Amino acid sequence: MKICHILAGNEEGGLENHVVTLCNALAETYEIHLIAHEKYRERMDTGVHFHALDLTKGRRNLHILWKLYRLIKKVDAKIIHAHANKAAAMVGTIKPLLSQDIRTIASVHSEKRNVKAFKRFDHLIGVSHRVLEPLEFMAHTVVYNGIDLPPFAHEQKSCREEFSIEEDTFVLCAIGRMEAVKNFSMLLEAIVSLDVVLLLVGEGSMMDALKGKSEELGISHKVHFTGFRKDVVSLLRCADLCVISSDREGFPYVLVESLLLERPVISTDVSDMQYILPSEAVVERGNVSALRDAIKDIKQGYEVKIKRYHDTFLFAKRHFSKDMMINKIKAVYEKVVRD
Repeated sequence: MKICHILAGNEEGGLENHVVTLCNALAETYEIHLIAHEKYRERMDTGVHFHALDLTKGRRNLHILWKLYRLIKKVDAKIIHAHANKAAAMVGTIKPLLSQDIRTIASVHSEKRNVKAFKRFDHLIGVSHRVLEPLEFMAHTVVYNGIDLPPFAHEQKSCREEFSIEEDTFVLCAIGRMEAVKNFSMLLEAIVSLDVVLLLVGEGSMMDALKGKSEELGISHKVHFTGFRKDVVSLLRCADLCVISSDREGFPYVLVESLLLERPVISTDVSDMQYILPSEAVVERGNVSALRDAIKDIKQGYEVKIKRYHDTFLFAKRHFSKDMMINKIKAVYEKVVRD
């Protein structure tokens, strides 16, 4: 079966990594085509048919929409699979011009107030239950993001020497784009009175502002801005706690990585955290004091309180593997074609 994936962005994050991983894995079973920005070509396995097309400014650009239509027609796939809002909007616009025999699927990767773009598709795949709440009336399937940890992931590798952190210091790790939606500003405020060290991993437009805020709060000595790192798993492995402070999330890969490594996570009430984490580990969005108290609580009596995560770690091992993710998406493809 021939399947064409559409990725409209050109950023570096969970969405883009997801599409690359998905296409490479599915190419072992199907004839996979990917229409995306040229920058992703080198990351695709030889089994994936890659078609370079810059869609970053094309949501309403008739010339680019026409190019996309012509390329989709040329590929002549049985299924078109659009990823995230922009790709869904573009495919939805040209769908009336496509053959009625083509089945269309859209993956919803984040919470959206405006879900109009997704209403023209035959089936939706949501990375969490929450992102699908406005669209539950449509045919849909929840498929959690999954990964395979590298073979060395469970080896003890300390980052404490690199950052001059004493062995008995409680280490927090937060990972993501340095953008407003991640609300790292709230996390900085939450740790002002806590005896912890924070590894803040990632890059983005708010990097300088966050560094400035850490200085204003007088905590720059206990916050390490690591920038982009390829060894995220190693950083999580040597941290005591992963913190997610976001205002919105689809289904963060850092949650998957942390739980598979059996690192406890505290998060704001985003994505499906209420279904996955212990109740005391989920705090109100934007509530600095609640986040501070949750971190303080687990730090006190850490060895005892980490046992609360026993069922969570088991859940992660059962549901967050790459094979589980791929098999569920394959099942969606077969169902859509059959129906």
